[in-house]
Amino acid sequence: MAFNRRSRYSPKAGNETVSRSALQSGIAAGTLAAGFAGLRAAYEGSTMFAPINAVTHCIWPRRAFSERGFSPRFTLSGFAIHQASAVFWAMLFEAVNARLARGARRIAPVATATAATATAATAYIVDYHVVPERLRPGFEEHLSSRSLAGVYVALAAGFVAAALLRSRPQGDRS
Repeated sequence: MAFNRRSRYSPKAGNETVSRSALQSGIAAGTLAAGFAGLRAAYEGSTMFAPINAVTHCIWPRRAFSERGFSPRFTLSGFAIHQASAVFWAMLFEAVNARLARGARRIAPVATATAATATAATAYIVDYHVVPERLRPGFEEHLSSRSLAGVYVALAAGFVAAALLRSRPQGDRS
């Protein structure tokens, strides 16, 4: 396999690099968003597991919204679905971020934040205004509107953090 000298942020860098970056960004963003949802749900009178459990309403519509504690069936399945969704959205984020960078050796934080914000906004619109109710994330059952907006801000922050950490030169990782 030949070494690819093109910048990882270049649209010409190839789908493999975007996919690898999306996996990293998606895991970071999904974890941050899930953690935020759990903390806000607990603060608002539910439990920290309830929002992630609610994600499984697409599989178990009768029980998912009422499951509040940790459950391998609901919590682990919900987290897996949530993470897969975050990686899906990270593919868009990485493609937009690469397009904005246009081959630069280092990413511009403003361009990365713009790509992340646009992706999170698109995710919210699709999640709550495009897909059928059965495919919505389900967080809204345990979170206020303000906290739900915070989940998408956390998603964007996770995209930005992953991209900026990935762009640092090897010697700067301390």
